[in-house]
Amino acid sequence: MMDRPSEPLTLTTRPEGVVLEVSVRPKAGRCRVAGASGGRVRVEVTAAPEGGRATREALQTLARALAVPVSAVTVLRGERSRHKTVLVRGIAVDDCLSRLEGEPR
Repeated sequence: MMDRPSEPLTLTTRPEGVVLEVSVRPKAGRCRVAGASGGRVRVEVTAAPEGGRATREALQTLARALAVPVSAVTVLRGERSRHKTVLVRGIAVDDCLSRLEGEPR
């Protein structure tokens, strides 16, 4: 799904799941996980950053890429920023990495 990052992704394990750093690019041509940069997962969305639409679309896109329900993905920090800290419940770090990289589970 995404190219191997040149820098390691910033992932933290918590008892309830994985915390990752995300960079959102609004008003893109399509919704997708577009790789990694600066330790952050890059998520492109078609929505404009108005009224939280881009954030909602980014969480949906990330949930789809990780094969988890949207309800399992929560913004911890950066609700109104392009740079977000996101908690993904019910997934381990290894599963998160392999799903983002498109490797078989």
